[in-house]
Amino acid sequence: MMPDTRLTLLQRLPDAADDAAWRDFVDLYGPVIYGFCLRRGCPEPDAADLVQETLTTVARRIHQFDYDPSRGRFRSWLFTIVKNKLIDRNRRLAARPVASVDTPVDALPDESADPDAQWEAEYRRQLFHLALPTLRPLFQAATWEAFRRTALEGADPAEVAGDLGLSVGAVYVAKSRVMARLREKVAQLDREWEPAFHSASLAAAS
Repeated sequence: MMPDTRLTLLQRLPDAADDAAWRDFVDLYGPVIYGFCLRRGCPEPDAADLVQETLTTVARRIHQFDYDPSRGRFRSWLFTIVKNKLIDRNRRLAARPVASVDTPVDALPDESADPDAQWEAEYRRQLFHLALPTLRPLFQAATWEAFRRTALEGADPAEVAGDLGLSVGAVYVAKSRVMARLREKVAQLDREWEPAFHSASLAAAS
């Protein structure tokens, strides 16, 4: 179960004993941090370690924040922490002479991509995965299957129409209906899970 609002969840995080709040937090942001680190060139073990390091920093600093709707977003602060962790990791790699020769290519950072765009894409991808299961009960089986196969699997609409006994137009309509509700749900989750906040300690969030 998701919390009613992200602000409620963030207000609960300073209580280290609130296991439910921390579980919800990790469920949302753990995959975002992990996916972002992979895209920045971290091998899987390093990405997993960076998730844990980031969560530890959040736990240590979350109690310092005052939330203010007129200021910045929580995930911008979290992004600062993750970037600092990556910088520290890359410095450690650069300081090891063997690493400069033997480090695999897939363990090197991807300097060609925009990290801000990658972070936002990982966040949106996670909202998408959270939203999908909540929409399934709202649609008939054929409508959902037409959406799933065309939008998620990239199947040919004509083939899907034949398999489901629908017209091609009906397949497109089904896909459009679900996509519209999906966009609404993602926007709703974004509003609920991402309140604005003000932190006097942003510069020290490392």
